[in-house]
Order: sequence, then structure tokens, then C-alpha cells
Amino acid sequence: MRHIVWVSTTLASLAAAVPQSAQTPSAPHLYLSMFGGYRTGRQIWTLVDQPFQVFLRTSSGLQPNPGQQDTLDLQQQTVSGFVIGAGGTYFPSPQVGLDGQITFLGLGLESRCAIQRYVPTDTADVDPELCASLNGGTTSLSAVSFSVGVVARLRPDKPTYPYVRASVGLVARTRSTVEMTGLYTDRSGIPTPATVLGDAKPNKTAPHFTLGAGAAFSLGPSYQLRFEGQYMTTRLDRVTGQADPTSGTLFPPHDERVYRSFLFTVAFDVVLEKRRGRRY
Repeated sequence: MRHIVWVSTTLASLAAAVPQSAQTPSAPHLYLSMFGGYRTGRQIWTLVDQPFQVFLRTSSGLQPNPGQQDTLDLQQQTVSGFVIGAGGTYFPSPQVGLDGQITFLGLGLESRCAIQRYVPTDTADVDPELCASLNGGTTSLSAVSFSVGVVARLRPDKPTYPYVRASVGLVARTRSTVEMTGLYTDRSGIPTPATVLGDAKPNKTAPHFTLGAGAAFSLGPSYQLRFEGQYMTTRLDRVTGQADPTSGTLFPPHDERVYRSFLFTVAFDVVLEKRRGRRY
């Protein structure tokens, strides 16, 4: 009996001493994200030496002064701003996953205006007032993007791992990137809007393509933090030439052009499911 006990004990000790098949730590398999960041701006278009009718302030509103035209230099650019959004990512395999995002881009426009007056001493001309209200004025585009993409990551079983992402989607905006609306004070002293540049057929949607790269940091079994830089392209309308000044509101010719911007985001992920790595 003692021999049997001794043999059993020895075998158990040897079995404990033999290295077991190791298993890699778990990797996030499905997570939801909330993120925020910063987006860069850039110039969209410039229109120089645009003739613009001299408008006079009257009791019935603005009236053109026939035969007189001021000259405007106009510019439109997107301004830097913050972005916020949410999304979800699913990894059918350890290294490659699919994601979807909805992002509020905080896209805004800033206008510039300079004027050369037909009669510099004409106090009835309200064009300088309109131009002054446009110069440095900002308007919101309230742009929202919807996108789907592919994520590739390296060593997701580690507490920190790098990844890259490519996505395509659609950007929806609330207004045109061509329109410009200034303000003047009517005879009652009330600030009143007046359209300087109009867009008869504004384009408010456009596709976009985004490339991103970043790193993820584990905050425990259920959370992780990600830092990501993105390169985003989308199409915006730009003015391509002068408008007919005799129509009152200017309707310049325009077309679409691809514009690029950079985004820097920080994401907080809630890990809903993890997957064990392979045994080896």
C-alpha cells in the first residue's frame, strides 16, 4: 500500500512539474465606443474683384442704385473644431474587425470680405456694412458623418497594441459651402439679413474616406482607451468664377472638389465580450 501511495504522489508531482499548454490573455472581441477630438480647418475658395451692386437702405428694404457697383473680395474657409461620436467594433478574427461610427464633426465656416467702394463718401451705401458683417463671421454646417470600416490590429492579447483603420461613409450638412449672408441695420434700427452669395442648388451630402492609425491601452477587463490620428477626405463646393452682378444676389458658378483634413481623437471603449487566444 505504501508503494502505491508513493508512486501516486510521485506521478502527481511530475505532472505538476511538466509545463502546461499556455494560453494567451484574452483580447477584446466586441466593444462600444464613445470618442471626442479635434479637427483641423482649411481654406475652401476665394473670389476676387467681384462686382456687386450698390444697395441703398430704404423704407421698403434694400434697393439697388442703378449704374453703381462696388467690388468685393470674398473668401470661405472651414474652421478648426471639436468632434464627438459613438460607434461599435466587432472582431470575427483576432486581428481583423469591422466597425461603424456616427460622428458630429462640428464643421463651421468662416468668411472673409474686403470692399472697394464705387463712391467712397456715399453714406447711403450699405454694402460696407454687409461686408463688415461677413468679415470674420462664422456659421455652422452641423455636419454629421456615418461610416463603416475595417480595423486591423497587432497583438491584441497585449495590454497595449497598435491598430490601423480604413472607413467610408457619407457626410450630411445643413447648408451650402458657397452661400454668404450678411447683416445690415434697417431704418428701424433692426439687424436684418441679406444674402450676398446664393446657391440655387446647394449640395448638402458628400461621400468621405478616412484612414486612421492609433494605439489602444487596457484599463482592466472591461475597458480600454484609444488614441487615434485620422486623415479624412470629402467633397465640398467651391466658387469657380464671378457671378452676374445685375441679379442682386450673386449666384457664382461652382463645382465640387476633394478637401482634406486631419482629426485627432480619444476614445473610451466598453468591452462587452472577450475572446481567448490560441493554446500553444
